[in-house]
Amino acid sequence: MTNLRPSTFLRRTAYTLIEVLAAASIIAIGATAAISLSASSVLQEELAFRVAVTRSYQENMLRLWQLGLPRSQVIGLMPDQDQNTVLQTQIYGSTSTATGPSFIEAGTTTVSGVIMETATATAVVNIAQAPPTEAAGATLTLTAYRPRLYSTLRTPAP
Repeated sequence: MTNLRPSTFLRRTAYTLIEVLAAASIIAIGATAAISLSASSVLQEELAFRVAVTRSYQENMLRLWQLGLPRSQVIGLMPDQDQNTVLQTQIYGSTSTATGPSFIEAGTTTVSGVIMETATATAVVNIAQAPPTEAAGATLTLTAYRPRLYSTLRTPAP
């Protein structure tokens, strides 16, 4: 049996400086990737929330219209974008400058032999990263139909 000296034994079990630096650089690259991924997922989550708020606003306008309310009452029932801080940061434009969400009764169309009234709701998502500023994102347009029966059976307003 060979007798190992303590200095030889320590040299063979220790890590070299190059191995430590290589391991540290691999860990640093992994940590950087994890931080970058979490930052981009937070941004994507915020944008998805803004799209959901904008889409919900449009859907609520159209649902009220489908229940038989005229356009003026639908506009009156919806929260004013200029008075609501959540809507100000989520939806591009403003109500006072007429750049915010729009609601248009488009006329009539025939679907499977039934005359249907149509309406569209259009809004633009705010994609700015800083809340006080605005940047126009995608334009979202929804179209809804209701049977013409609603308007013909409705009693006139007093």
